Order: sequence, then C-alpha cells, then structure tokens
Amino acid sequence: MALARLPYELLSFVVQHLDLADIHNLSLSSKTFQYLLYEANITRLLLETKAPYSTEARDARVTKDYASGLRRLLKRRHAIATLKPYLVAIVGLAHDWMYESGVLCYLTGHELRLLHLHHSEKSEIVVDMSRVLHRVFNHSPTHAEFDLQLLYYSHDILSCAYTTPPHGRAGGTATHSLLVFNPREGRIISVRVLDSISNVFVRNNHRFLYCGVTFDTYDDGYEHWTIYGFDIAAAEWLFPPFNVMGCIGTDIGYTVCFEILDDYFYGISNQTSLSEEVNDPESRYNCFRLPLARDGFQRREDPSFWPLDQTWRRNHNEGPIDDRWTTLRMLRDEATGQFKAVESRREWLGGRISGRRTYYTTPIRFRVPDTHKHGKMHQPEHSTASSSHTSAAKNQPEDDEGTWRARDPHAAHPGDDHSVVAAAIAKCPIRSYHSSCQTSIDLVDVSTSFDPADRRFCLRGNTRRLWTADEIAQRGCPTAEERVPQDHDAFMRQIDSLYKSEYGLLWPPEHDPSSPDTALADLHAIFNPPGHYVGAAQGSWDDRSMVYTAGVSAGGLKALVFVSWDPSIFLAGTPRYPGDTAIVGPGGSTDGSPRAGLPPPPAAKTAGQGKGKGIDTATSRPALQPDAIIRSPPDDGLVGGNGASPASWSRIEPAQYLKIARGYHFAS
Repeated sequence: MALARLPYELLSFVVQHLDLADIHNLSLSSKTFQYLLYEANITRLLLETKAPYSTEARDARVTKDYASGLRRLLKRRHAIATLKPYLVAIVGLAHDWMYESGVLCYLTGHELRLLHLHHSEKSEIVVDMSRVLHRVFNHSPTHAEFDLQLLYYSHDILSCAYTTPPHGRAGGTATHSLLVFNPREGRIISVRVLDSISNVFVRNNHRFLYCGVTFDTYDDGYEHWTIYGFDIAAAEWLFPPFNVMGCIGTDIGYTVCFEILDDYFYGISNQTSLSEEVNDPESRYNCFRLPLARDGFQRREDPSFWPLDQTWRRNHNEGPIDDRWTTLRMLRDEATGQFKAVESRREWLGGRISGRRTYYTTPIRFRVPDTHKHGKMHQPEHSTASSSHTSAAKNQPEDDEGTWRARDPHAAHPGDDHSVVAAAIAKCPIRSYHSSCQTSIDLVDVSTSFDPADRRFCLRGNTRRLWTADEIAQRGCPTAEERVPQDHDAFMRQIDSLYKSEYGLLWPPEHDPSSPDTALADLHAIFNPPGHYVGAAQGSWDDRSMVYTAGVSAGGLKALVFVSWDPSIFLAGTPRYPGDTAIVGPGGSTDGSPRAGLPPPPAAKTAGQGKGKGIDTATSRPALQPDAIIRSPPDDGLVGGNGASPASWSRIEPAQYLKIARGYHFAS
C-alpha cells in the first residue's frame, strides 16, 4: 500500500520511527503530507518524542501551539546547518558588554542597558550605575575609576564585580565586591566583599546563586577554586564554601565549565596537574555536581553527586594538541535530556603533518538515589536508551600498544584542516558547535591584508548528515559498521561511511568589486562596522544566536553585532534583505512576514490551527569562617518595594537598535 494511502493512525506510528529531517523532507514531497507539520496531535507527538528538551518544546507546552513550535525547531536547525541566519543587525554601542540567556547587557559610560533579544523586545532597561554604586558603596566613581565587570545574567538577576579605588584606605589597596541585583524590579539582592576576583564567575537560577574564584596559595603552584553559595529567597550566604580539591582548569569555556542544569550545579574540566599527566597517559574529564540546596556543599561526599564512572577523554599518545583552539561546554541533549560535554580540539592525530579540529560529544553520567532500595545508588541519570545513535564501542579497553581506544563515530565530528579557509586563532573570536545540527560555526576574519582596517568577518561552517540509503547504494558504502576500528585512519573511514560532510561553508557571500551589489556591500558593512577595528574582536554564542564586536572605535565604543538563527526573533523596524541570499526555510517560502508559519495546507486539515511562531516568549586562601564581609541591602529607595515599579536609578527606554537602524532579516 502506498504511504499516502495509509490511514492517519498508521502514518502517525510510521513517522515516530523517522528523524525530524526525514519527516520534514516527507512533508515537502507531496501536498498530501504537509499536514505532518500542522496537525495538532502529530506535531505534539513529534515535538515531545524527538526534541522534548528543546526550547521550542518548552514554549509549546505554554502556548499549546505545537505545530508552530515544530516548524520553528525545523527552521532553526535548517538555518544553522545551511549557515543562513534569519537576522543580522547592529543592536548597540558599548564600552563593555556580555550576552547571557538571550539578554544583552552592555555599558555605555555609567549607564547599564539590558535588552532581551530572544524576546525581540523594543525597549530596554537602563540603570544608572553611578547612583547604584554611590548608594551601596558611598562612592561616586569618575570615568577613570569606573571598574565594573559584568559577570552573569539569568532569571532577571544581574551579577557584577566592582573594584573600589584605594583612596583613603590604609595601605592603598583596592576592595573587590560582588554586587547582585534585579534591574527589572530595582532591587539589590546582595553585596559581598571578595578576597579575590581571579577568574571570577557567577551562575544562578531563581533559587540559588554560586560565585567562584581561584587562589594560588597551595604548594603545588596551581590555582584552586573556591565556590560560594547564596540562598536567594532567604538572602543568606551558605557556609562553609565549597573548596574544589585537586587541580582543574581555570579558563572558563576552554578548560573548565560551570553550569546550573535542573536542580544541580555542575563543574567539568578537561585539565589535570602536570604530575598526573606524566604518571597517566589517559586523559579524563574531571566532573562534579552539587544539589541546589542549603546543605548542598555538605552533601558533596554523597556518591550520587559524583560521576557514575571516570569519563574518558583521550590518550596522550594520540598526538599533540594546540590548546589555543580548545573549547569546552556542557549542554543538555534536545532529544534525550542527557547532559553532555562538548569539546573541540585541534589535534595532530596519528602522526599527521597538519592539525585538524574535531568536535567530541561525551555523555556525563551520574547516579541518582533509589528510594525504593534503602537509599542505594543504581541507574544512571538520563538513560540514552531512546537515542537514535547508540554507541557500538563505548568504554572499550585499549589495544596492546595503549595507543587506541574505540570511540563512538556518532560522537566525534572531524572538521576541516583549515585548507579551505586558513585563519589564525586571533582571527577567530567565536568557535561554536551545535550538536543538534552536527554543525560547527566560526566567526572568522578572512581578510589577507595586514591592515586592521581591512578586517572582513564572516561565518564559516562545517556540517554533516547521515548518508541516505540511495546514496549509500550509489557509493557502495557498507550499510553497517563491519568492525571496531583499530586506528585513526580506520576510524575516519568509518565516519565517512556514515556521514556526508560539507566543509568551508561561508556566509555572507564574497563581495565582487567588479560586479557592484549595494545590498551585499551594506550587509558586509553590518558584519564589519566601519571604524571599529582597534583591538581584538570578541564574541559570545548560544544555541540560537551570537553577539560579537569586531573591534573598538576611536571613541572607545564597540559596535555589537547580533546574528540569529531563530525565525521567531524579529527586531522592530528591521527591513527584509533586498538581495538574493534570503532564506527559504523548511516547507518553502513564508507569506512575507519573518515570523509567519509555513504555507497553510488545505483548510480541512488545519481546522482550529493557528498561524505564526511560538514566542521565546581574596589575596590569600579564604578562612572557612562565617564572618565574611557581607553588606546588607540598603532600604533607602534602592529597593523597589514589591517590585511593581523600578527604583529611581532604573528606567525604561526604546532600544538602541531602533535609532541605529542597521540590520536585515532574511525570511522570505
């Protein structure tokens, strides 16, 4: 029987065994199958079984519009895999900035501005930080003395480190303080003096906040982490702090990563001390997690809060690494919910002459308490039994020479060897990897000129997908893994037999001076704001967007460039790109609105279905004593009462991007 003639109930069972990409292609093959992306029950089933931990699924549970959420998910993945964003715009000018949780926080002089880009907000919160610092520290800093370091933003809570100048202090030493406040409500949450701000970081949710710094007073010569916890509801710091034993990395995002996921605070590192590396050629990830609870630090010896097993990383005999290119993140798999370490490494594997970047995705498994078995620990958290890619060679022993351990080919993604676009590390400020799309995206300066004014940033991507059955038959590739590879060359052949890879994708297209294109030239001017080329470029990214600065202007300001892969993000007043690089998303063209859904199928199959997108809607080791210097929040007007209105130092203004008016959207 033809697939198109199957009853609705049977077809719903069939699509459960297909990947989302296959379902998308099926919907494009015939008008008969267009309803797969519109029908309420099927789209809910697909979103909840194929990507239940995605942002789109979370939003759909609120809006109940699963059809729109599924199409939005497909469009985001398609945009990333094809390296064609939905939006590019200059969204602000700043002296300093950070981008967290979809919110851009940036300083212009003494003003701190917050803009929620994921929510496409037209207005932004403006905080007069000079007034805040005067009220809290009784000090009004001049521009030269203004030393404020933005640390983190999440759940409407902003954390920053302020260094008070040494004027009038004995010994002339500066004081470092952690300032935590809610700019939307105009409420100071906590102020704490820190003994050190070396490698300082903050992570928080709506219940707990964690602040970490490093100290180098141990005899081993390495810096060690101390992590302080804060109960937000009780407004109390947790005692004693958590001292991370042993040597782990100190470069966040490169050698160490800290995250709050669900009800735990996680730490993961790819580094150990040199003595450990000499004694053990096997490299493993250092992992730990602490429960988000007032007694979480005291429960750190509980076996359920340490990894289920030692997570193998690599063997040093595999070859040298260029550590400058290493990145490390921890994320949750959109399909299984499992927590994974995603690391990119540039390696000279198997004695090769040229280095090659490879992206490794490694599950991090923890035990959970079994209350039905007298508190004994049993099953690993977030089982991967439902994953479509199972590991055929997991935790296999080494061979006799100790130089090879089998890997899962689905968890290793070889990138290009820079033969397509060669770039120095200084010319590549963003190196991202999207595991849900198996795509890496770099922001890279492809200019060959030595003049910094000739910078030309663009996006460079590598992507891969599984070979189809027809392609396998045409290439004569084996349809299954015949054996576990015993060396790097065999492993690469195994990956090539499973995946079709594309290297060196570039966007925007190169501008040809001999064939003038005004729109394309303007697009390159947005990517490379004129006059902003002094100093190093910087960038930050998440699963659906990135923000970067190409340099600093003569006036000390940085132009903030925003790139979005999410079709639901649309900045007011941003025109459609007039050229021919507009995106055609999954399912074909839209109806002209950048937030519209796919073309509607026959009315009989969309009854009751709405159109549109889901909306995103210390100088020494600190003493372990409870008398750390903690200031109480003042009650002189800084606190905005019940949060109904902001305090006098906070106001709402139209977003800066409305005045700048430099950007394009690419939805057709």
